[in-house]
Amino acid sequence: MYKLVYHPRVFKFLTKISKKEAKRIVEKIEILDKNPLSEELNVKKLASTKRSFRLRIGNFRVIFEVDFENKIIYIHEVGFRGSIYQ
Repeated sequence: MYKLVYHPRVFKFLTKISKKEAKRIVEKIEILDKNPLSEELNVKKLASTKRSFRLRIGNFRVIFEVDFENKIIYIHEVGFRGSIYQ
């Protein structure tokens, strides 16, 4: 099982959206701790680095990095599809 480490801006974003959407995002992120590359999730590798990925949840994107050696997942950012990559 992987340890999830959240950047503070993730919590800030989650407070700005509806509780229902925030709950859905958190539930999907929690699935990552079992297997960050799960077939169950819509995860794609980002071209920028070897360890960075994005998780698609409807119109939302979660940008995260996986430290496979230490079994840590760093959740860097959560946002809307149109603004997350800027």
